[in-house]
Amino acid sequence: MSELVSVIIPVYNSAQFLKQSLESVINQTYQNIEIICVNDGSTDNSLEILQQYSDKITIMSQKNHGLASALNLGIRKMKGIWFKWFSPDDIMYPYTIQTLIDEAKNKHNTILYSNWNIIDENGKKLREFQESNYDELSNFDYNIRLLDGQLINVNTTLIPSSLLQKNSIRDLDDHVAIDYDFLLRSALLHDIKFYLISKPLIKYRIHSNQLSHKNILKTIDYISEIKNEILMQLDDSMRIKYINELEKYQKTKPIKQKTLKFGMKILSSMPSLVSDGILIFYLNKIRKNR
Repeated sequence: MSELVSVIIPVYNSAQFLKQSLESVINQTYQNIEIICVNDGSTDNSLEILQQYSDKITIMSQKNHGLASALNLGIRKMKGIWFKWFSPDDIMYPYTIQTLIDEAKNKHNTILYSNWNIIDENGKKLREFQESNYDELSNFDYNIRLLDGQLINVNTTLIPSSLLQKNSIRDLDDHVAIDYDFLLRSALLHDIKFYLISKPLIKYRIHSNQLSHKNILKTIDYISEIKNEILMQLDDSMRIKYINELEKYQKTKPIKQKTLKFGMKILSSMPSLVSDGILIFYLNKIRKNR
């Protein structure tokens, strides 16, 4: 019998792309899924769009309490063995969940993720985003990359629901950092493994109203605070080991990568002169050279 996958979609003023995103989930070749959409106090017609699919999805509504609250409301309702967090801006390929489930066999205590294609507001593919493949690394060495800033597109992930019983999604001051916080705590505090599927499984949309592309410098600083907080929860010997190995790793990073990161910081400090596309280009180059 196939394992149930719970897809949770937090929705806030997402009407522009919501139909396309929903239909991509509904039309998966893997059919043993439940789709839970949490309307987080939308003021546009998102709820009306959701109601058009009420025979195929579960709709929950609340006042606007933010991303973490919406996700956790859906998590309390879900029944799946697997949890898939998904954005109402993005699109799954028809084979996305089937591919993830096939790869998940015999991979216990593991979060799976994949490459992804970047699309614009009109759905035009801009480029493929290829994650660094660290599948052969030990958990400790992979965690060093996470501490250094290796970011995983959470919309590509498949997460064992058992993890959510011990590692909740926290409501943070910077909502853009919620996924990184969850993944880093999963790794350092709960010994979760990560496994990359080296092909694109979603279309990730960039557009002008996207929260994740605003205030990038502020988010980078906030993520540094999160790292320190999580490290402080480790015992002294393990924390020191991580800090020392992270320093060694950062000293070995190529000059090219350091230059790209510095360039991104300069560009993101001049938002009126820089498009989201340029910032994404820099992020892409940095992460591919990790």
